[in-house]
Amino acid sequence: MAPQLRILSNVVERLKNVKDCVAGHLYGVMYNNTLTVLTFSINILDDIEATVNHTTLQLHMPAEVYLCGILHVGECEEKLPDTFQDIDITDNPLLLKYSHHNLKIETYFYIHQKLEAINDVKTINENDIRQEFMYIRIRGSLPLIAQNGNIMDVLEETRKNQIASGKIGFQFPSKNAFLFNNDTNLKDTSLRELLDISVYHEGTTNVKKGIIRPAGVVDAVNANILLKISRDKLSEEHNNYAPVFQYVKRPFDSLECNLAIDTLSLVNLNTNSADLYGILVESMCRNIKLIEKCFEDQLKKSEQSIKLPLPIHFRPQGFGHLLTVVYPRDHTDKETMPYREDLHKILNLDMTRPYFRYGNAVKFYNESQADNMLINPHEAILQNDDVVNSTRKISIVQGLYAYHHYMQDNFDDNGWGCAYRSLQTIISWYRLQGYTKIPIPSHYTIQKCLVDIGDKPSNFINSKQWIGSTEVGFVLETLLGITVKVLCASTGEEVSTLATNLLYHFQTQGTPVMIGGGVLAHTILGINYDQITGDVKFLILDPHYTGPEHLPTIINKGWCGWKTKDFWKKDAFYNMCLPQRPVCI
Repeated sequence: MAPQLRILSNVVERLKNVKDCVAGHLYGVMYNNTLTVLTFSINILDDIEATVNHTTLQLHMPAEVYLCGILHVGECEEKLPDTFQDIDITDNPLLLKYSHHNLKIETYFYIHQKLEAINDVKTINENDIRQEFMYIRIRGSLPLIAQNGNIMDVLEETRKNQIASGKIGFQFPSKNAFLFNNDTNLKDTSLRELLDISVYHEGTTNVKKGIIRPAGVVDAVNANILLKISRDKLSEEHNNYAPVFQYVKRPFDSLECNLAIDTLSLVNLNTNSADLYGILVESMCRNIKLIEKCFEDQLKKSEQSIKLPLPIHFRPQGFGHLLTVVYPRDHTDKETMPYREDLHKILNLDMTRPYFRYGNAVKFYNESQADNMLINPHEAILQNDDVVNSTRKISIVQGLYAYHHYMQDNFDDNGWGCAYRSLQTIISWYRLQGYTKIPIPSHYTIQKCLVDIGDKPSNFINSKQWIGSTEVGFVLETLLGITVKVLCASTGEEVSTLATNLLYHFQTQGTPVMIGGGVLAHTILGINYDQITGDVKFLILDPHYTGPEHLPTIINKGWCGWKTKDFWKKDAFYNMCLPQRPVCI
């Protein structure tokens, strides 16, 4: 019986950006005779020599995401039986054809050596995935002892004889639950029952309870690795022998360390515990294979010292799933560029924006809560029907930022520091998008920067003097090396006439905009423009808030929300600082 087919809407949107006629591969999850396509890759000309190709790309996917089919974009032909032979997730591999001409998708299952068209294909969104699946994140360390350069052999032996053979266990600290190989007590227990999960809600918002899951912040169930250090009980028939030691005195090179393990699995909530164990083992095996590849790539460059591998998780904009990449620890963005370029090519990602820099690493919900900074509070706003209609164009900040406002960091800037806080919010955006690693500048650092470039006198440092959009632009150009554009409005009413400029900015650059005027500064996060009536609404993040990081208060009291043109003072002059994206990956 052929499986049911579902396709994640992100896949459909990404296919629109594939320009050439190319072949590729499809990846998805299979559960309860339903195949869900989550992502795709495209074949590149130097696929064999690339650091990342379609045979290794699956290792970057969470466990349970497997190669499930073949992709043809445009007029592309290939010998299907040959390409189908590597697909194990289903007996009926999928062929998906996409046409640029009519934006049409055709799907076929390969059944009994024939292609059969699929008429009933369901398109689902990320929220549908979240209701059925959850991420399990395993973290821990594995001891590594290698001699005379046999790192690869030791890793392979660890993977096969210790991990794949079932000599590990897992602990879920949130429920103090344990999972071991061949645990008959949990044979018929589902993941939902094991961890007492009623509904999985990554990406949802409940303003009344102060819950927010921004698009770039991920919920995951944490698990720890338990290594088996005791031997199995010997049977009565087992013969005991006295140990024999052999002492050989010789020089050798050795490496002894603990390898960082950080894996992901995408698991259906109804998966039983017996199957769950195998999935978690598979996720660790994928992680170790990526670590092996990281060591192998370094060993090829004999002139460089070996760095320990570091697994990092990413979710590029427009993807509906996570990817894991392993870099040598402390390698610079320049050193990781060849690897990142190959990832961009095979995943058909924009070659002008970074997606796999250290700063792009996904934030997990528990970690973001520990930071005590609100990430993307605007995502908690439910846009009403009167805000959105067919004649309106809406464009909003792209990516993540942190909300900076008065009185944070135990620093009293109430009444004068609003532009400083807006500047900090903008720099947080560049940090979270991977463009920079500089820390969020303090008021002192901002003032010193303006003094150092000659814009302010020396007594400006440690003062309580305001700054405006011009100074914000100077600091951004100096600290980040970026360019800024400036929009001017002679009155508050004139700000609305710049709506199309702001629309274009958020569509092409996507950075937060600082606006200053009437001795006040605000951050514009988006624009809502009615092309027929000319009515404009501005999505404002207000840095004048002085309270704690309490989302319901911030939303309900309007510190973050849509504002009409009356928000701007009619007799004030306004300047807007529009930071530009660097062109890089």
